[in-house]
Amino acid sequence: MQAHAVRPPSDPALAVIWDRLQQQYALHKRSAPFWSAYQDMQQDLLLDHPRDLVHLCNAMAAMAERLGAVEHAQLLRHRHAGCTSR
Repeated sequence: MQAHAVRPPSDPALAVIWDRLQQQYALHKRSAPFWSAYQDMQQDLLLDHPRDLVHLCNAMAAMAERLGAVEHAQLLRHRHAGCTSR
């Protein structure tokens, strides 16, 4: 894994998510508990910001990529796409 400093997102909601994702990744790396926490955070974020669905899902996917949880994040391209569901 590459070690480099990453600036937190400028959006306050995403900055909180970035901190939480870093904590979960440090604890669980790419394991199922990390992805469960990721999905929980995503659902909470989307409940609070339903109009920003694509932007927020893409931002979280990019964060997972920066952490090393995935090699290449798959980004949503269209307006009616959905994020991961439980």
